[in-house]
Amino acid sequence: MKKIIILAVVSSLLLGLAACNKTSAGVVAIVNGVEITQEAFDAELEYDLEYYNKEGITLTDQELAELKKGVVDRLINTHLLKEAAIKAGIDADSVDVETELAAVIENFDDEATFNKALEDADFTLESYKQVLAEMMMIEALFEQELAITEIQVEEEQIQAMVQYYMENYDEEDEVDQEELREFVIYSLKQQKAESLRKDFIEKLRGDSEIKYLDF
Repeated sequence: MKKIIILAVVSSLLLGLAACNKTSAGVVAIVNGVEITQEAFDAELEYDLEYYNKEGITLTDQELAELKKGVVDRLINTHLLKEAAIKAGIDADSVDVETELAAVIENFDDEATFNKALEDADFTLESYKQVLAEMMMIEALFEQELAITEIQVEEEQIQAMVQYYMENYDEEDEVDQEELREFVIYSLKQQKAESLRKDFIEKLRGDSEIKYLDF
């Protein structure tokens, strides 16, 4: 799981974290008086478009317009989460970046492989650590405000989903019911956590002054 974090650095959230710190003449949105730059938008959009290109997907004009709106919204959300974390007393000194970084590196064959991954993602070690710290700040915010790790799910929900999976497995497949149950519990908790995060972000947006510009 830890190795995924280095890949996540180039995902939408972390690209937003890195890019929002850059300056550019162009501005695509203003959030509580803070500019979201064209450079941030371009970096995020380029990542998304590269994914579609690799998948052989050609976007229609409407789909491209929707994608661009989604990119701006992700950058806005990222800014609001960072802002909320700082207001909640969570900063880079509040999270253990070095321990998390060490855990990430351990999942690579060696440090050279890790450094190559950073280079491929256009990060230096210091810029990666900064982004990693900001990601951890946001996760700490979610935990502090939403108690994500304490989420529980009802037995009735678990049984219903287990039954659904059992009914849709091929009869020839062997099913470890204990593993299936663990997977179901994990999935249900993740769904509930995602819903809580979404509601939290929507509240931040509702309490903020957001102005969209040309993009």
